[in-house]
Amino acid sequence: MSLLPNRFLSSLGVILGFSFAVGVSAGEFEHKIPLDRQKSGNYYITGTITDTLGGKTEVQFMVDTGAGMVTLAERTFELLSRDLRVKPSRRVAARMADGRTRSINVYEIARFSLGEDCEIGPTEVAVIPGATNNILGLNVLNRAAPFAIYTSPPSLALSVCSSPVSDAAKPALVSAKLN
Repeated sequence: MSLLPNRFLSSLGVILGFSFAVGVSAGEFEHKIPLDRQKSGNYYITGTITDTLGGKTEVQFMVDTGAGMVTLAERTFELLSRDLRVKPSRRVAARMADGRTRSINVYEIARFSLGEDCEIGPTEVAVIPGATNNILGLNVLNRAAPFAIYTSPPSLALSVCSSPVSDAAKPALVSAKLN
């Protein structure tokens, strides 16, 4: 069994992202967030995670329309949660890019946003041991859909963003769903 090269998969992800925007013209997108294109050809976007005291931490995410959900690198998650007692909300079986299936922890981020004014709200994130990249997946992109990825200038256009939450709300960084 041969695996497709990463560059092909990245290109396929961009093409799939465009397909979500069929029937929507560029002028219809309310939010355009700048992307940073790396030498690898991958696009990165800045996301913000708000902690329990209302402090905001900016995190770089690789945009990946082939990923089912947002994933945090283990190191990023450790930095964000070092002062909290965090319990996973659930465990899921996830198929990795190499075809293997792994059991991973899923957490709920109470407040997640993209760019300066695109509030996504509570968002599930997977924490994958050994992962080095934070990935923006379809669980966020579908909530903000339709969306489009533009290459010149590089940007992510989103249709649906809620208004920012008041800092007075002071949500928890991670809240566990206990059964």
